[in-house]
Amino acid sequence: MSSVELEERAHTILLETVTDYITGAEPVGSRTLSKKLSERLSPATIRNVMADLEDMGYLYQPHTSAGRIPTDQGYRYFVNELLALPEQYAPPLTSIPNHFGDSKRENLNDLLESACSLLSENSQQTGLVMAPSVTNLILKHIQFAKINSTQVLAVFISEMGILQNKIMPVESSMTQEKLTSIANYLNAEFSGQSLKSIRKEIQRRMKHEKEHYNQLMKRACELWTTLFSEEQKSTEILIEGVNHLLDHPEFSADLKKMKSLMKTVEERDKLIKLLDLCMQRDGLTIIIGEENQDEEMKSCSLVAQNYQMEDEKIGVVAIFGPKRMDYLKMIGIVNSTANNVSEILSKRNQ
Repeated sequence: MSSVELEERAHTILLETVTDYITGAEPVGSRTLSKKLSERLSPATIRNVMADLEDMGYLYQPHTSAGRIPTDQGYRYFVNELLALPEQYAPPLTSIPNHFGDSKRENLNDLLESACSLLSENSQQTGLVMAPSVTNLILKHIQFAKINSTQVLAVFISEMGILQNKIMPVESSMTQEKLTSIANYLNAEFSGQSLKSIRKEIQRRMKHEKEHYNQLMKRACELWTTLFSEEQKSTEILIEGVNHLLDHPEFSADLKKMKSLMKTVEERDKLIKLLDLCMQRDGLTIIIGEENQDEEMKSCSLVAQNYQMEDEKIGVVAIFGPKRMDYLKMIGIVNSTANNVSEILSKRNQ
Protein backbone atom coordinates (compact mmCIF):
# COMPACT_ATOMS: atom_id res chain seq x y z
CA MET A 1 0.00 0.00 0.00
CA SER A 2 1.54 3.34 -1.06
CA SER A 3 1.62 6.42 1.16
CA VAL A 4 -0.76 8.23 -1.26
CA GLU A 5 -3.34 5.45 -0.95
CA LEU A 6 -2.88 5.49 2.83
CA GLU A 7 -3.51 9.22 2.94
CA GLU A 8 -6.65 8.92 0.82
CA ARG A 9 -7.94 6.00 2.83
CA ALA A 10 -7.07 7.61 6.14
CA HIS A 11 -8.90 10.75 5.05
CA THR A 12 -12.02 8.81 4.09
CA ILE A 13 -11.97 6.55 7.14
CA LEU A 14 -11.44 9.45 9.52
CA LEU A 15 -14.34 11.46 8.08
CA GLU A 16 -16.61 8.41 8.14
CA THR A 17 -15.60 7.60 11.73
CA VAL A 18 -16.41 11.13 12.93
CA THR A 19 -19.72 11.14 11.02
CA ASP A 20 -20.72 7.74 12.45
CA TYR A 21 -19.78 8.73 16.00
CA ILE A 22 -21.71 12.00 15.78
CA THR A 23 -24.78 10.03 14.72
CA GLY A 24 -24.54 7.06 17.07
CA ALA A 25 -22.56 8.24 20.13
CA GLU A 26 -20.84 4.84 20.22
CA PRO A 27 -17.20 3.95 19.46
CA VAL A 28 -16.91 3.09 15.76
CA GLY A 29 -15.52 -0.30 14.81
CA SER A 30 -13.79 -1.46 11.64
CA ARG A 31 -16.56 -3.92 10.82
CA THR A 32 -19.16 -1.13 10.92
CA LEU A 33 -17.10 1.03 8.55
CA SER A 34 -16.44 -1.84 6.14
CA LYS A 35 -20.19 -2.00 5.46
CA LYS A 36 -20.50 1.76 4.86
CA LEU A 37 -17.47 2.72 2.80
CA SER A 38 -17.90 2.88 -0.96
CA GLU A 39 -14.44 1.32 -1.38
CA ARG A 40 -14.53 -2.37 -0.49
CA LEU A 41 -12.07 -2.72 2.37
CA SER A 42 -11.70 -5.56 4.83
CA PRO A 43 -12.16 -4.89 8.56
CA ALA A 44 -8.48 -5.79 9.04
CA THR A 45 -7.36 -3.12 6.53
CA ILE A 46 -9.61 -0.55 8.19
CA ARG A 47 -8.27 -1.48 11.64
CA ASN A 48 -4.72 -0.86 10.43
CA VAL A 49 -5.66 2.57 9.06
CA MET A 50 -7.53 3.43 12.26
CA ALA A 51 -4.46 2.43 14.27
CA ASP A 52 -2.38 4.81 12.13
CA LEU A 53 -4.93 7.57 12.73
CA GLU A 54 -4.73 6.87 16.44
CA ASP A 55 -0.93 7.19 16.32
CA MET A 56 -1.34 10.53 14.53
CA GLY A 57 -3.69 11.79 17.26
CA TYR A 58 -6.97 11.85 15.29
CA LEU A 59 -8.70 8.91 17.02
CA TYR A 60 -8.48 7.12 20.32
CA GLN A 61 -9.68 3.77 21.69
CA PRO A 62 -11.54 3.88 25.04
CA HIS A 63 -10.44 0.32 25.79
CA THR A 64 -8.74 -2.52 23.94
CA SER A 65 -11.78 -4.27 22.48
CA ALA A 66 -13.70 -1.08 21.62
CA GLY A 67 -13.93 0.85 18.39
CA ARG A 68 -12.50 4.34 17.95
CA ILE A 69 -13.70 7.79 18.99
CA PRO A 70 -12.57 11.10 17.45
CA THR A 71 -10.13 13.23 19.43
CA ASP A 72 -10.33 17.02 19.40
CA GLN A 73 -7.78 16.93 16.60
CA GLY A 74 -10.03 14.55 14.69
CA TYR A 75 -13.03 16.84 15.11
CA ARG A 76 -10.94 19.82 14.00
CA TYR A 77 -9.87 17.99 10.84
CA PHE A 78 -13.50 17.09 10.16
CA VAL A 79 -14.71 20.67 10.67
CA ASN A 80 -11.96 22.11 8.49
CA GLU A 81 -13.05 19.78 5.71
CA LEU A 82 -16.64 21.00 6.10
CA LEU A 83 -15.54 24.62 5.92
CA ALA A 84 -13.62 23.88 2.72
CA LEU A 85 -16.72 22.51 0.97
CA PRO A 86 -18.09 24.52 -1.95
CA GLU A 87 -20.92 26.76 -0.76
CA GLN A 88 -23.54 24.87 -2.75
CA TYR A 89 -22.99 21.81 -0.55
CA ALA A 90 -23.73 23.62 2.69
CA PRO A 91 -27.34 23.81 3.99
CA PRO A 92 -29.09 26.77 2.32
CA LEU A 93 -29.28 29.75 4.65
CA THR A 94 -32.91 30.37 3.69
CA SER A 95 -33.87 26.98 5.19
CA ILE A 96 -34.35 28.64 8.59
CA PRO A 97 -37.62 30.63 8.44
CA ASN A 98 -37.79 34.21 9.62
CA HIS A 99 -39.96 34.25 12.77
CA PHE A 100 -38.93 37.70 13.91
CA GLY A 101 -42.15 39.45 12.95
CA ASP A 102 -42.51 43.07 11.92
CA SER A 103 -39.05 44.56 12.41
CA LYS A 104 -40.42 48.09 12.52
CA ARG A 105 -42.50 47.39 15.61
CA GLU A 106 -40.46 44.79 17.46
CA ASN A 107 -37.74 46.06 19.81
CA LEU A 108 -34.25 44.60 19.88
CA ASN A 109 -34.76 42.62 23.09
CA ASP A 110 -37.72 40.76 21.54
CA LEU A 111 -35.74 40.18 18.35
CA LEU A 112 -32.74 38.68 20.16
CA GLU A 113 -34.96 36.52 22.38
CA SER A 114 -36.64 35.16 19.24
CA ALA A 115 -33.24 34.49 17.68
CA CYS A 116 -32.03 32.65 20.78
CA SER A 117 -35.16 30.48 20.87
CA LEU A 118 -34.74 29.69 17.17
CA LEU A 119 -31.13 28.62 17.68
CA SER A 120 -32.10 26.22 20.44
CA GLU A 121 -35.25 24.86 18.78
CA ASN A 122 -33.63 24.18 15.41
CA SER A 123 -30.42 22.74 16.79
CA GLN A 124 -31.74 20.93 19.88
CA GLN A 125 -28.68 22.38 21.60
CA THR A 126 -28.11 25.40 23.84
CA GLY A 127 -28.64 28.70 22.02
CA LEU A 128 -26.63 31.78 22.99
CA VAL A 129 -27.01 35.40 21.93
CA MET A 130 -24.76 38.23 23.10
CA ALA A 131 -26.56 41.56 23.03
CA PRO A 132 -24.81 44.76 21.94
CA SER A 133 -22.71 46.40 24.64
CA VAL A 134 -24.63 49.15 26.46
CA THR A 135 -21.77 51.60 25.93
CA ASN A 136 -22.06 51.19 22.15
CA LEU A 137 -25.77 52.02 22.02
CA ILE A 138 -26.75 55.15 20.12
CA LEU A 139 -29.07 57.61 21.87
CA LYS A 140 -32.30 58.25 20.02
CA HIS A 141 -34.40 59.79 22.75
CA ILE A 142 -34.45 60.18 26.53
CA GLN A 143 -37.18 61.38 28.86
CA PHE A 144 -37.73 61.74 32.61
CA ALA A 145 -41.00 61.34 34.49
CA LYS A 146 -41.49 62.33 38.13
CA ILE A 147 -42.87 59.42 40.16
CA ASN A 148 -42.99 61.06 43.57
CA SER A 149 -41.23 63.85 45.43
CA THR A 150 -37.85 62.04 45.54
CA GLN A 151 -37.88 59.63 42.59
CA VAL A 152 -37.83 59.94 38.80
CA LEU A 153 -38.26 57.35 36.04
CA ALA A 154 -35.68 57.68 33.26
CA VAL A 155 -36.61 56.14 29.89
CA PHE A 156 -33.79 55.67 27.38
CA ILE A 157 -34.48 54.63 23.78
CA SER A 158 -31.62 53.67 21.45
CA GLU A 159 -31.47 53.79 17.66
CA MET A 160 -31.74 49.98 17.63
CA GLY A 161 -34.96 49.98 19.61
CA ILE A 162 -33.48 49.06 22.98
CA LEU A 163 -35.65 50.46 25.74
CA GLN A 164 -34.10 50.92 29.18
CA ASN A 165 -35.92 52.14 32.28
CA LYS A 166 -34.33 53.15 35.56
CA ILE A 167 -35.76 54.71 38.72
CA MET A 168 -33.38 57.27 40.22
CA PRO A 169 -33.39 59.47 43.33
CA VAL A 170 -33.74 63.23 42.85
CA GLU A 171 -34.02 66.27 45.08
CA SER A 172 -37.54 67.17 46.11
CA SER A 173 -37.11 70.56 44.43
CA MET A 174 -36.79 68.90 40.99
CA THR A 175 -40.06 69.59 39.17
CA GLN A 176 -41.44 67.82 36.09
CA GLU A 177 -40.90 71.05 34.16
CA LYS A 178 -37.20 71.02 35.01
CA LEU A 179 -36.94 67.32 34.11
CA THR A 180 -38.52 67.98 30.71
CA SER A 181 -36.05 70.82 30.09
CA ILE A 182 -33.13 68.53 31.01
CA ALA A 183 -34.39 65.81 28.65
CA ASN A 184 -34.77 68.34 25.83
CA TYR A 185 -31.21 69.55 26.44
CA LEU A 186 -29.75 66.02 26.37
CA ASN A 187 -31.70 65.08 23.23
CA ALA A 188 -30.61 68.24 21.44
CA GLU A 189 -26.95 67.91 22.46
CA PHE A 190 -26.34 64.17 22.24
CA SER A 191 -28.96 62.42 20.09
CA GLY A 192 -27.21 60.23 17.50
CA GLN A 193 -24.11 59.66 19.66
CA SER A 194 -23.01 56.50 21.51
CA LEU A 195 -23.20 56.31 25.29
CA LYS A 196 -19.44 55.88 25.34
CA SER A 197 -18.82 59.14 23.47
CA ILE A 198 -21.52 60.97 25.47
CA ARG A 199 -19.87 59.93 28.74
CA LYS A 200 -16.51 61.25 27.54
CA GLU A 201 -18.01 64.54 26.41
CA ILE A 202 -19.87 65.03 29.69
CA GLN A 203 -16.70 64.31 31.65
CA ARG A 204 -14.85 66.84 29.49
CA ARG A 205 -17.48 69.50 30.03
CA MET A 206 -17.59 68.89 33.77
CA LYS A 207 -13.81 69.20 33.96
CA HIS A 208 -13.17 72.15 31.66
CA GLU A 209 -16.34 74.21 31.67
CA LYS A 210 -17.26 74.54 35.34
CA GLU A 211 -17.16 78.32 35.20
CA HIS A 212 -19.54 78.40 32.27
CA TYR A 213 -22.01 75.89 33.68
CA ASN A 214 -25.55 77.01 33.85
CA GLN A 215 -27.90 75.21 36.22
CA LEU A 216 -29.62 73.24 33.43
CA MET A 217 -26.38 71.83 32.05
CA LYS A 218 -25.18 70.90 35.53
CA ARG A 219 -28.40 69.04 36.37
CA ALA A 220 -28.40 67.29 32.97
CA CYS A 221 -24.85 66.02 33.44
CA GLU A 222 -25.56 64.85 36.98
CA LEU A 223 -28.67 62.92 35.92
CA TRP A 224 -26.90 61.35 32.93
CA THR A 225 -23.94 60.26 35.08
CA THR A 226 -26.33 58.62 37.55
CA LEU A 227 -28.30 56.91 34.78
CA PHE A 228 -25.29 55.44 32.96
CA SER A 229 -22.72 54.84 35.63
CA GLU A 230 -19.48 52.94 35.01
CA GLU A 231 -20.84 49.73 36.50
CA GLN A 232 -23.39 49.46 33.68
CA LYS A 233 -20.79 48.23 31.21
CA SER A 234 -21.74 44.57 31.72
CA THR A 235 -22.71 42.63 28.62
CA GLU A 236 -26.05 40.84 28.49
CA ILE A 237 -26.18 37.27 27.23
CA LEU A 238 -29.36 35.33 26.43
CA ILE A 239 -29.42 31.55 26.92
CA GLU A 240 -32.05 29.06 25.76
CA GLY A 241 -32.19 25.26 25.91
CA VAL A 242 -29.71 24.47 28.68
CA ASN A 243 -31.81 21.36 29.33
CA HIS A 244 -30.64 19.96 25.97
CA LEU A 245 -27.26 19.26 27.58
CA LEU A 246 -28.99 16.56 29.63
CA ASP A 247 -29.99 14.75 26.44
CA HIS A 248 -26.41 13.78 25.53
CA PRO A 249 -24.94 10.57 26.98
CA GLU A 250 -21.44 12.07 27.34
CA PHE A 251 -22.89 14.47 29.93
CA SER A 252 -25.81 12.56 31.47
CA ALA A 253 -23.54 9.60 32.32
CA ASP A 254 -21.06 11.80 34.20
CA LEU A 255 -22.85 13.63 37.02
CA LYS A 256 -19.73 15.52 38.15
CA LYS A 257 -19.05 16.80 34.64
CA MET A 258 -22.69 17.78 34.21
CA LYS A 259 -22.80 19.74 37.49
CA SER A 260 -19.62 21.59 36.58
CA LEU A 261 -20.91 22.43 33.11
CA MET A 262 -24.32 23.59 34.36
CA LYS A 263 -22.63 25.83 36.93
CA THR A 264 -20.50 27.38 34.18
CA VAL A 265 -23.57 28.09 32.05
CA GLU A 266 -25.50 29.55 34.99
CA GLU A 267 -22.67 31.86 36.03
CA ARG A 268 -22.49 33.22 32.45
CA ASP A 269 -19.20 35.08 32.91
CA LYS A 270 -17.17 32.41 31.12
CA LEU A 271 -19.67 32.25 28.27
CA ILE A 272 -19.54 36.04 27.92
CA LYS A 273 -15.74 35.86 27.78
CA LEU A 274 -15.98 33.17 25.10
CA LEU A 275 -18.45 35.17 23.00
CA ASP A 276 -16.33 38.29 23.44
CA LEU A 277 -13.49 36.34 21.83
CA CYS A 278 -15.78 35.42 18.91
CA MET A 279 -16.83 39.07 18.60
CA GLN A 280 -13.22 40.03 17.91
CA ARG A 281 -13.03 37.65 14.95
CA ASP A 282 -14.50 38.01 11.49
CA GLY A 283 -16.95 35.48 10.14
CA LEU A 284 -17.72 32.05 11.57
CA THR A 285 -15.92 30.87 14.72
CA ILE A 286 -15.84 27.22 15.77
CA ILE A 287 -14.15 26.36 19.07
CA ILE A 288 -13.71 22.65 19.79
CA GLY A 289 -12.96 20.94 23.10
CA GLU A 290 -9.42 21.71 24.24
CA GLU A 291 -9.47 24.94 22.22
CA ASN A 292 -11.64 26.28 25.05
CA GLN A 293 -9.40 27.86 27.68
CA ASP A 294 -11.84 27.08 30.47
CA GLU A 295 -11.51 23.57 31.91
CA GLU A 296 -15.28 23.06 32.35
CA MET A 297 -15.88 23.70 28.65
CA LYS A 298 -13.29 21.32 27.24
CA SER A 299 -15.96 18.66 26.65
CA CYS A 300 -17.98 21.10 24.52
CA SER A 301 -17.88 22.95 21.22
CA LEU A 302 -19.17 26.36 20.20
CA VAL A 303 -20.31 27.46 16.74
CA ALA A 304 -20.66 31.26 16.60
CA GLN A 305 -21.22 34.06 14.10
CA ASN A 306 -21.34 37.84 14.52
CA TYR A 307 -24.46 39.77 13.61
CA GLN A 308 -24.22 43.29 12.27
CA MET A 309 -26.06 46.51 11.77
CA GLU A 310 -25.08 47.72 8.32
CA ASP A 311 -21.30 47.02 8.33
CA GLU A 312 -20.64 47.15 12.07
CA LYS A 313 -20.37 44.02 14.25
CA ILE A 314 -22.57 44.53 17.31
CA GLY A 315 -23.22 41.07 18.79
CA VAL A 316 -22.89 37.29 18.49
CA VAL A 317 -25.25 34.34 18.00
CA ALA A 318 -23.99 30.86 18.87
CA ILE A 319 -24.79 27.22 19.52
CA PHE A 320 -23.14 25.52 22.50
CA GLY A 321 -23.14 21.76 22.95
CA PRO A 322 -21.09 18.57 23.02
CA LYS A 323 -18.14 18.03 20.70
CA ARG A 324 -20.26 15.29 19.18
CA MET A 325 -22.59 17.72 17.39
CA ASP A 326 -23.77 17.83 13.78
CA TYR A 327 -21.39 20.60 12.73
CA LEU A 328 -22.72 21.05 9.20
CA LYS A 329 -26.26 21.54 10.50
CA MET A 330 -25.08 23.86 13.31
CA ILE A 331 -23.11 26.01 10.87
CA GLY A 332 -26.20 26.41 8.68
CA ILE A 333 -28.44 27.36 11.63
CA VAL A 334 -25.98 29.85 13.11
CA ASN A 335 -25.22 31.51 9.77
CA SER A 336 -28.88 31.76 8.87
CA THR A 337 -29.88 33.23 12.24
CA ALA A 338 -27.03 35.76 12.19
CA ASN A 339 -27.96 36.81 8.64
CA ASN A 340 -31.63 37.20 9.56
CA VAL A 341 -30.84 39.34 12.61
CA SER A 342 -28.37 41.48 10.62
CA GLU A 343 -30.84 42.02 7.80
CA ILE A 344 -33.65 43.07 10.14
CA LEU A 345 -31.42 45.46 12.11
CA SER A 346 -30.03 47.05 8.97
CA LYS A 347 -33.50 47.56 7.49
CA ARG A 348 -34.75 49.05 10.76
CA ASN A 349 -31.91 51.54 10.79
CA GLN A 350 -32.63 52.82 7.25
